[in-house]
Amino acid sequence: MSDSQLPPADDSHNSPNDVSQEDLSVSLPNDLPPVEPPSAGMIIQLFLVPAIIVAVIVGVYAAFGQLASQELDWRQLVTDVKSQNPHVRWRGALGLAQMLDADAQRGENTQNLAANSEIATALADLYEEFIPLQDLNEEELKNLEFLSKALGRMRVQDVIVPVFREGIKEDKDRNVRKHSLIGLAMLAGNVQASGQTLSQPELVGELIDISKEGDRLLRHQAAYALGLFPSEKSQQRLVALLSDPDLMTRTNAAIGLSRNDSAEGIPVFIELIRGAKDWDLDPNQVKTEEGKSTYFERMLILINSMKALSQVHEKLSADQKQTLTQLLEILSDQTQDAVLKSQILELKQTL
Repeated sequence: MSDSQLPPADDSHNSPNDVSQEDLSVSLPNDLPPVEPPSAGMIIQLFLVPAIIVAVIVGVYAAFGQLASQELDWRQLVTDVKSQNPHVRWRGALGLAQMLDADAQRGENTQNLAANSEIATALADLYEEFIPLQDLNEEELKNLEFLSKALGRMRVQDVIVPVFREGIKEDKDRNVRKHSLIGLAMLAGNVQASGQTLSQPELVGELIDISKEGDRLLRHQAAYALGLFPSEKSQQRLVALLSDPDLMTRTNAAIGLSRNDSAEGIPVFIELIRGAKDWDLDPNQVKTEEGKSTYFERMLILINSMKALSQVHEKLSADQKQTLTQLLEILSDQTQDAVLKSQILELKQTL
């Protein structure tokens, strides 16, 4: 197409270059709207709220993942306890014991592993292997003690009680009987603390029989266990044990009676605290394994006695309170044990 054939220019359509300054001043506003910084509310909507939502999602995912992992862990450990490899078995048993301890400290978030029958069965089966043994070596004794306490932390009566009852029979090794009695006492205490009752009439009769034996160690352990069975027969036997020739047996009988709101053992508590002034109560002076065992036993019986006195303090006479206060002052001055000092102070305040 030639230039002569081009359409005529339309004056109504000016090019941008043809727009005058006057036209611009008319078509554009003199002032642009002010730029304002984002408000706190807008920042929250844009950034904080989404971040919270993401955090909640991640937290829920992690919580479910942890629960699934914990369940898998204890099931795997139960499987390990059944292994033929001794290293795997004991690693599994140790892991279960650690999980029981950790779970007991979780409060409302507990998985209630102490009532888990699969865990109880796995540990009880392992414990049963020690019951027929005689003259256990050092490693076997450590494993026996470990298992008895692990089972004692639980509350599965139908699984654990028959195993311990087998372990306390007269024909069993003394150490097997000893640790079975300790486990029974722990179990009974845990069951009682959970609001349940360990009702075992046959077991009470067996404990009464052991409390009549010549071995003072077994006798005072049986006395302690009897205090956790609130039956008429057990209470009658505990009253009789207040005259036992062994101080530990008399004291455990008094503790058992106080648990059932009886003040008949108060004279035994006074006797114990009066005699404790002649004990070596400095933990820094304990050097031998035998000395450590004796020291631990004495501290335990003193602390348990003071807790028992706190339970029946309202039944103390004025003379008994005055005597105890004086004896506690002497004991507090003599001991270097911080836990015992704390317990003495607490009992004095109660009195």
